[in-house]
Amino acid sequence: MIEEAITRAESFSVMYTPFATKITADKVEKVKEVFTKTHPAYVDYIYTDLQGFHVLPQTVDWSSFPPQQYLLILGFRHKEDGKFLEKVSRRKLPTFIEHKTPFSPLTREDTVRQMETMGKRVLPILDFIRSTQLNGSFPACSGALEKLQYASLLSQLQRVKEQSQVINQAMAELATIPYLGDISQEEADLLQSLMADAMDSLEGRGGGRERVWNTIQKVGRVEDFLYQLEDNFLKTKKLRNARRQKTKMKRLQTVQQS
Repeated sequence: MIEEAITRAESFSVMYTPFATKITADKVEKVKEVFTKTHPAYVDYIYTDLQGFHVLPQTVDWSSFPPQQYLLILGFRHKEDGKFLEKVSRRKLPTFIEHKTPFSPLTREDTVRQMETMGKRVLPILDFIRSTQLNGSFPACSGALEKLQYASLLSQLQRVKEQSQVINQAMAELATIPYLGDISQEEADLLQSLMADAMDSLEGRGGGRERVWNTIQKVGRVEDFLYQLEDNFLKTKKLRNARRQKTKMKRLQTVQQS
């Protein structure tokens, strides 16, 4: 999986830094400085995975425990890719949203654009991180969930063979999740629902019923839309208060001068 992710990677670069003691904020900043000098084309957004520790599968010695751990830093050509990664690590059910209007259907052009973004920029990043992650900092179904959403885009574009391949990949990843660590009952229920819907999709059953991953994506669109409205409101409020304060100061100066 790591080789495939590296092959498909076009929008990010990576640096692993070995460590044996606790990582401090100063150390992280120094590592970021090194990354910036080493990878100047990938500094539009820099992501540091401080929640999960990583290994290098090609070099790790599994006979020694614990294996050498690494701090992972990813640098991006596109800021939106990095922001999505932050969202994945914070939310229970993250989803990549490029279509910003939640209540209007995707046009064919929108579908093609989102499919290309998912395939070339989002999925390689998630595959890469999960292939070297020692302990989970992302939700259990992350990666497989986005693959199933990607498969739906392929289906809409009638790319049936590719859709089947992606669904099979996602199901293989979902099948390994219970063996990689403890999962909550909520995650177990989601895993079961995703597996059932994925199997139905492969066998052509329940075509008129919305798939779980598409429902999650719709909810994600609405959530992002509401977050954006809130952010715009707070920015407008801040600007309005600043203008009021400026006007108040001007009036005070006028009174003092008269």
